[in-house]
Amino acid sequence: MGVTVRGLAQRVYVDAYGEFEGLYPMLSEGPDQMKRVSQIKNHKTLHAVDRILIFTPDTERPDFQASLARYDSWHTPYAIVTLGDVTETLERSIAPLALKFNKGLLPAEDGSRHGLPSLALGAFLLTHILTQLQEMTEEWA
Repeated sequence: MGVTVRGLAQRVYVDAYGEFEGLYPMLSEGPDQMKRVSQIKNHKTLHAVDRILIFTPDTERPDFQASLARYDSWHTPYAIVTLGDVTETLERSIAPLALKFNKGLLPAEDGSRHGLPSLALGAFLLTHILTQLQEMTEEWA
């Protein structure tokens, strides 16, 4: 029998857009699969005790906006990680993280930059966040 902790999410879902959809295999096939974390695809409804961790390169995407409307109707809290800047949409989340990451890391000869490893950054953040959640839930289990 599990312990129910007030305010602790029953389940954490990951929703990803654009290049961040590459995070899904980490949840289902990776070596660090977590029992209480799964991708949100194909879920018809969630509850207020669930949480959603969203990765999106842009908070203005129509598919992303449609999902937020659905999550709001379910009263399911969500945290948003985006490559962009702080927006009104981002501020609706329980834990907004605007990375403001829009320039490449590698300099080119003409002074521009290229090589934006957004998926690698997302994978690092997802692993870190899920590790923290795992440690917290183990303390209460």
